[in-house]
Amino acid sequence: MQHRDIDSVYLSEATEGSNLYLSSMDQFYQLRLSQAIKPHRICFNAIIYITSGKGEHFIDYKKYSLKPGTVFFLSRYQVHQFCYNPSVAGFVLSFDDESLRLNRDDSCQDFMMTSLSSINTLEDEDLSLLSLFQAIQSEMISDSPFYSGEIVRTLLRTIMLKTVVRQYRSLMERCSDHAGGNPYDQLKALIESEFLFSRNVSQYAAVLGVTGKQLNKIARDNTGHSVKELLDIRLLQEIKRLLAFSNEPISEISQKTGFDAATNMAKFFRRHTQLSPRQFRLVCRLNGVNRA
Repeated sequence: MQHRDIDSVYLSEATEGSNLYLSSMDQFYQLRLSQAIKPHRICFNAIIYITSGKGEHFIDYKKYSLKPGTVFFLSRYQVHQFCYNPSVAGFVLSFDDESLRLNRDDSCQDFMMTSLSSINTLEDEDLSLLSLFQAIQSEMISDSPFYSGEIVRTLLRTIMLKTVVRQYRSLMERCSDHAGGNPYDQLKALIESEFLFSRNVSQYAAVLGVTGKQLNKIARDNTGHSVKELLDIRLLQEIKRLLAFSNEPISEISQKTGFDAATNMAKFFRRHTQLSPRQFRLVCRLNGVNRA
């Protein structure tokens, strides 16, 4: 019997001192091929770096082309799928949030996490990142017991800062710098945990101890969107993931995403995409998105 739900994958490998695992593409396929070629939701973060070969990769409901220098960034709870091609070589780097933290007062970690969840792919045309991935690989097999975890952490942070963080900062020039624990980070975390259960802006404001007007200012200052728009964006993303990657009937998806009727979800979906849920699912199938 074919499963309707999208499988969740957890981080199971770790180096001493941090939950981080690096493998070559060959090693990854040897260990994970049957799982990798099906849509799956990751419960950690990942960077995929392509050094040779060409092919395709799905992240959420979008298909991306890959070539030497392509870098894919995935944050927790994103759904993705490998399109197996033995000629594609590179690295898969999996890690948890704490692997990015330098210390308790680290002012960069929250911004790195925001960047990671905002940008899915970049191009490293001259393969300048290759030496950093090779350095992580070398350190992880080193016999030296001294500072290995910190060296790996520093290399991971260097990769992040040189790529996705710089790109995100250039896209968000008008946003001011923020330290950890700022209200927007709290709002983002609350939306992630509660968007399926509540889309009432006043409830989010009450939990965070601010007024609805103050919360909307926080949201707009950081994203250009109101809280309602952020909730709609996150909900729409989840509906698209389920339509693209699962076999669940549309009626069940509507219940899972908090609608009291499939027709109401269809109205919401069409208002934001100009497509019905059924039409969107068909487009995904025609574009080669496989079901779980």
